Parts: sequence; structure tokens; C-alpha cells
Amino acid sequence: MAGKMITLYGINGIGKTTQVELLVQFLKSQGKQASRLKYPVYDLEPEGPFIYQYLRDADFRRENELTTEALQQKYADNRRRYEAELQRRLSEGEWIVAEDYTGTGIAWGLTWGADLEYLEKINQDLYQPDLSILMHGERFDTAIEAGHRNETAEERIKICKNFHLLLGERYRWQQVNANQSIEQVAEDIIQRVKTIV
Repeated sequence: MAGKMITLYGINGIGKTTQVELLVQFLKSQGKQASRLKYPVYDLEPEGPFIYQYLRDADFRRENELTTEALQQKYADNRRRYEAELQRRLSEGEWIVAEDYTGTGIAWGLTWGADLEYLEKINQDLYQPDLSILMHGERFDTAIEAGHRNETAEERIKICKNFHLLLGERYRWQQVNANQSIEQVAEDIIQRVKTIV
């Protein structure tokens, strides 16, 4: 029996990594072969290492400056390059809990000024998750990565948060309040996941 893909969305520092790990544990407790997947896949050449450095190294960004559209194309290419492996894992019965995916690229692309139609087009042929959940709320200051292009721009974070909310409505993502206790957020996510387990 094929596995399923569950995607967690939300702004940077909202607690996605913690909740992905807790959801993987829950799925394993239900007898599923489950694991986490973080997009972009940074160790996947050639886009992964480029994106990693572009986000975290201001000098590298200046030397390799890209338009928002060109950068989002790299993200989409990275997802596409991993697609065969994703399909293989799912076909072998694995349940994959992904932190970020196409919706993240579209939200950040919009935040940095790209066109929705363009962003949807470059992501349109990628695998569609079986369930997408938006963690909505205020991010936690302790989770901010110093020097990260998208984590230190406070105004853009607010804009991106609003785009996540709009995209959640557009694509019918399930939504949970991320500003509850870790345990309560996990429980809310699990209740939504139970509909496809």
C-alpha cells in the first residue's frame, strides 16, 4: 500500500521542525513507516547547496544576485530533482512528513514581489500532498536563525505570514493555532491527520 505525504506550512520560527518530529513519532506509533523531509533538500546538487548559501551568506548573495523569479525557479528545480525519490518512497509505503514544500516557495516568492501565476506555473507538475496543514500564529524569537535572509527581515515575515494565510484558503490547507502549548499543537495536528490514517 502506498504511503502518504503530509506537509506542514508556516512562517519561519513557528515550530514546524518540532511538530514534524512529533507527527513522525505519532505515525510510527500507528504502525506506519514514517520519516521527515525538509525542503529545500540542501544536499541535492546543484540547487540545494546554492540555496543554502544564498540564504545565509550576504557576500555570496551580492556575488550571485538573482531576481526573485530566478531564485524561486531554483527552489522549484530542487523540488523537481527530488521528485523521483519522493515518489519511490511513497510507492514503497513510506509516510513522509514534509517541513515546507511548494506552498512555502509561493508564499516567499509573493513576499519578495513575484507574480502568483508564475509561481504556480513553475510548481504545477509537482506531487500534491495528501494533507497540508498551516501552523498559524506569532513566531517564537528563540527560533530565529541569525544571518538568515528570510528570518531577520521582520516586515517581510509579517507579509509572508499573511500570504500563508491567503494561500491556505486558496489551496484549502487545514489550519492549527501554533501559539498553544507544544502538546496541544501536536494534538490538533494529529486530529487532522487521523482523517487520512
